[in-house]
Amino acid sequence: MTATLTLPARLRPRSVASALAVAALALQLAACGGPSEAQRQAAVTTAPPTDCTAWVGTDRNAMMGGYLLPKNPKDARGPKVCVPVLMTANHPPAGYAGGNYYIGEFTDDKLKARWRACKEDPACFRRIDAQMQRWLPPNKERATRSTGVVDPSGRIDPDSANVDLKQIRRPAFFARAPYREGIAEADARTYVVEFTAPRDTFERIDLKMTGDIKLRGWYIEGAGIDDGKGKKTRALVVMAPGGGGQLTAIQHPDEVAYRVDQKTGKTVPVSFPNATTETMGQRWWRENLYALNQAGFDVLAYDRRGEGLSGGFSDTNTLEQGEDVFRALTALETGRGLRILTPRGELLEGEATRGRLLAGIPASEIPLVLGGYSRGSMSTAWAMTKNYVAQCSFDMPQPNCTPPKGLRNIRGALLLSSFASGAGYVGDSPDLADRNLFLGGMAAEHHIVFYPNSSTLAGMDRWPAAFFGKGLWDRAETLEGTVAAYNRIRGLKEIVLARGPHSIETWPESDRAYLRERMVVFARGLIVGGRTIPGARPWKDFKSLVATTPDSWEPSSRPKGP
Repeated sequence: MTATLTLPARLRPRSVASALAVAALALQLAACGGPSEAQRQAAVTTAPPTDCTAWVGTDRNAMMGGYLLPKNPKDARGPKVCVPVLMTANHPPAGYAGGNYYIGEFTDDKLKARWRACKEDPACFRRIDAQMQRWLPPNKERATRSTGVVDPSGRIDPDSANVDLKQIRRPAFFARAPYREGIAEADARTYVVEFTAPRDTFERIDLKMTGDIKLRGWYIEGAGIDDGKGKKTRALVVMAPGGGGQLTAIQHPDEVAYRVDQKTGKTVPVSFPNATTETMGQRWWRENLYALNQAGFDVLAYDRRGEGLSGGFSDTNTLEQGEDVFRALTALETGRGLRILTPRGELLEGEATRGRLLAGIPASEIPLVLGGYSRGSMSTAWAMTKNYVAQCSFDMPQPNCTPPKGLRNIRGALLLSSFASGAGYVGDSPDLADRNLFLGGMAAEHHIVFYPNSSTLAGMDRWPAAFFGKGLWDRAETLEGTVAAYNRIRGLKEIVLARGPHSIETWPESDRAYLRERMVVFARGLIVGGRTIPGARPWKDFKSLVATTPDSWEPSSRPKGP
């Protein structure tokens, strides 16, 4: 029997206040049960004052506070090095009695209220409105559709409803020199997929656009997750890319993300596309997809709306992109609005696609893991919130909440360079100072939820599990925010850190490989039902968490001397 992912009418709709009241009650009830000893230890983790300063190259180009730590973690008495950490700008005022400051003071309502106050100040309005105008679709400066620029093969009209799916690059394309990517081996297991989705709120309300758009990507079949006892379980991981990510875009293996100005010592980003590379970071992204597939997972990866292979005018509403996950799952199960191109070149659509993917298992039953990098972490966090906490339309003129979707087969989330801890944990850096006014203005004026408000953090105690991978000076959220999110997860959880920035593709290969290894181990553990995840680096407080990073550095930030 086919399972449905829609809610019964009797459960709809519910107000935002009502949904939040239910969430608060759940938190009180959960507190009565008492946390475990491990959670009590994590809950008291606080960031001590920094005790040194060091230069950070990409993408901060500034001196930054940090901790003086042993250069060799196994030799506490040996030479020390200053390890930089981006700290949080916002702190509870003295005597604050409003509960969790980072949840209560960064809600959708309060962020929009701050924007309304900004609008009354002409200087504030001009400053933030200029930022919003630069980000409003069509966001050509930040979301260039570059697939097919270097090599015309793979170029399509993403807004066409009749794209020839055979024109989309397959994994085998990347077997050729100079790419030689491992994912080429997965070609015989890869389906090109196309989903149908509605336009987002900005397009519907502001631009009066109608009709549907298409989301396109790959579905790579896996062999199943081996439980070590001779049994394999088919499972699906859905991976959402970072901002500007384009699944089939070319990246030359010798390309770099930045160059160092010899006069100033500062890093200067390289612009893409260029003569050899369409979009930076896609080689690393495909390596992650292939590693998960090699571990036995079915892998679904598609370009977000408004970017790459996918249609749409708007690319920044991560709340809408979180809903796209469930639209894709429904389509894979029912066939509605779905086209697939099989590895043998057979084109199927609609009813003919039912049962061809998901190993023939209903979307509400196949074990699922949701993953995302950077902007994809935002859409993943919204998808987890929609499933476990509430479905709130923060991008509508009058937000409304309905009960969560309640799929019990979503085992956890993989969050890379995460924004999921919400608006409170913005880094203490001048270029980040206006982020929350921008957030409130985009939602209130343009019906675009870009960065998450505090709703994602507030509901993390309902998530079953989460994995976090990030750099110590990641601009997305501070390490304090990641730890706050980690503390709220009650099931399996792990943090993997590197001495690097938000853009993981700039990390040393050893750190990228370790992150990928741990991510796969964690994801596999969620499927086989492990109570612990073996092999994680141990830590007992904030400073010792920073010290879990090896003496491996993003190159432009490596210490130059004693």
